[in-house]
Amino acid sequence: MNPAIRLKNVSKTFIGGAVALDDVSLELNGGKIYGLVGPNGAGKSTLTNVISGYLKSDRGEVYVNGVRIEEYHQAIVKAGVVKVEQHPNLAPALTLLEQLALLYPYFIPDLGLVKKKAEKIAEELGVRLDLDQPAERIPIGQLRAFEIVRALILSEILHRMGKRPILILDESMAYLPARQKRRLNDYLRQLTELGYTVIMISHDLSDLIKAVDEILVMTNGRIVSRFDSKKAELDDLIKSMFEEMEYFIPLKELERLEPSNEKAALKLENLTIIDDRGEVVVEDLSLEVLEGEVHGIAAVPGTGEKELAECIYGVRRPASGKIILFGEDVTGFSTPELRKRGVGFLSDDRIRDGLILGASIEDNLTIGSEKDFSHRIFLDPERRGKIAEKLASEFQIVLRDLRSPVETLSGGNMQRAYIGRVLGRWDKLLIALHPTIGLDPRGVKLFFDRTLERRRRILTTVIFSPNLRELLAVCDRVSAFANKKILGTYRPPEITIEKLGMMISGLMEVARA
Repeated sequence: MNPAIRLKNVSKTFIGGAVALDDVSLELNGGKIYGLVGPNGAGKSTLTNVISGYLKSDRGEVYVNGVRIEEYHQAIVKAGVVKVEQHPNLAPALTLLEQLALLYPYFIPDLGLVKKKAEKIAEELGVRLDLDQPAERIPIGQLRAFEIVRALILSEILHRMGKRPILILDESMAYLPARQKRRLNDYLRQLTELGYTVIMISHDLSDLIKAVDEILVMTNGRIVSRFDSKKAELDDLIKSMFEEMEYFIPLKELERLEPSNEKAALKLENLTIIDDRGEVVVEDLSLEVLEGEVHGIAAVPGTGEKELAECIYGVRRPASGKIILFGEDVTGFSTPELRKRGVGFLSDDRIRDGLILGASIEDNLTIGSEKDFSHRIFLDPERRGKIAEKLASEFQIVLRDLRSPVETLSGGNMQRAYIGRVLGRWDKLLIALHPTIGLDPRGVKLFFDRTLERRRRILTTVIFSPNLRELLAVCDRVSAFANKKILGTYRPPEITIEKLGMMISGLMEVARA
């Protein structure tokens, strides 16, 4: 039987000399789930973009289901390749249902049937989608879930046409909570029995080992290792990814703040927040964050945690309640006013909120830090360049030239550029929204190393995240956010991952048992 995917001596070099694929030869059999892992900038997205026809290789041959891949539409229609990209790729003004209608370009579909199909798949995955809302008003976590549902519908259409779909998920599961990931993995496993082939790119190695049949490791544009997932060990994967064992390991013992330290950096009193659709997503919420602590807020993405973070940062006003910052009532203050008081923000949507596409890497690393390289109204280009070089080095951003457009970086390195800029400012209070999603293990280590350094400097950090293992490993205290409220705040020894997971999933009664 011919392999589902075959690459022969495939190479790809981008403008500026960055080698993304270096003479890659590869065969993947159909009816299996493959994991593709590697450091940020290893070439994973480029490899799958070549397979899906988004990019054309400089040299070599790419075959999918016996079809030599030349361009994008041919890869879909003739070879059955469907890819969910690393970052959302939707028309902002169209509703999610209208985006689905675009899957049927040759006739006018029955939108009622399309809607029922999407809702059925979403229900099987445990995902809630508002298909009548435009994409620009949907949180990134729900956008990612929608794109997966859309890809599954397109794959089914191709399967009915007699194709053997190749489904590629490029970091698209990162925002899904654990329960939804398990449901999706079960769904994908059923599809492989129909002849589907699945490639999953992920930095969550522990989850990936459980979900796939085989794991491929990429570094420096090459496939360097292949592991049977049943025999794969986490340390072996990371050793294959990195020459040095430099990655984040949850600490068993961490010096915590003493309970007697009761000086509050942030107090939220009876806060109620309404989202862009007019729905109450935070209701009568109260929370106290101590000065100098790392405070985790465990939350399922898309349940109101982004609106809460944005409200603290002044992006949206609360409907009622108070926000007290270092003893000052700042309720309703604008973002510039809060920035002057030392509040920083790290958005979960790195591309849409965090970077200026078209601007240089140097620009994106130094925006907002003008006071560090200016003399009154005059900027010091040399000083600015040194600041950018320092941040690029500290956050290990793989680049060719700081003057290159930021979009020439890999997806993971684009995230590092944004995170480096924000963490390089040493804000008194940092609000970090899902900060480690999309980062490789070394990138995660860099983030937490800087977070713990902030703690040593008595700077306050609030981390919103669904990654309960990370929160309990690093934070002084963790609050559970679900059902529009804070359900409880705990020191790590006081709660387990399992109980915290049940709480944020809405299983409060089970968690209390």
